[in-house]
Amino acid sequence: MSRANHAVRVRAATRDDIPGIIRVATTSVTDEELEGFGGPCEESPFRDAGRLSAVWVDPNLVGSEELHVAEAGSQVVGLVTLERRGRELELVDIDVLGSRQGQGIGTAMVAYVEEMARRDGMGAVTLGTSRSADGVPWKSFGWWRSLGYAVTHEEENEWTRSIGPGAREIRMRKDLAR
Repeated sequence: MSRANHAVRVRAATRDDIPGIIRVATTSVTDEELEGFGGPCEESPFRDAGRLSAVWVDPNLVGSEELHVAEAGSQVVGLVTLERRGRELELVDIDVLGSRQGQGIGTAMVAYVEEMARRDGMGAVTLGTSRSADGVPWKSFGWWRSLGYAVTHEEENEWTRSIGPGAREIRMRKDLAR
């Protein structure tokens, strides 16, 4: 299954994509953008090709998350990780190569995820983004709203506690029309 947008194709990831996945994961945000929102976990398998290869389960699983990539030509330019949670598809993470942001790649990946969820009979796509202790939402918050995702609630959890006191996860959801 693929979704074309600006010459971008989204598909299930393969082991051959690991170098591109690492490139996307390490260029998608800057240290300045992460200030107040936590930073990349150095133990993350998405920051090291050897670690990612070691935890990869064919065809495209890392832990309970499915990996899908966006490619332009033969270059991996985006990564989205998903987790099936009953009748909902959780969009765990989405990243676009730093030099390719603002070109519709993220929007193409979200459309792909929504199509996949509909095809698999799921009722919604859910996700979490963050709000800093200063009350500032993560940079993608407005973009999610423009794509039809609504805030369901905010919460403190293990992830936000690792960021620091006062940080919150903003839970969002988009119900899918049948």
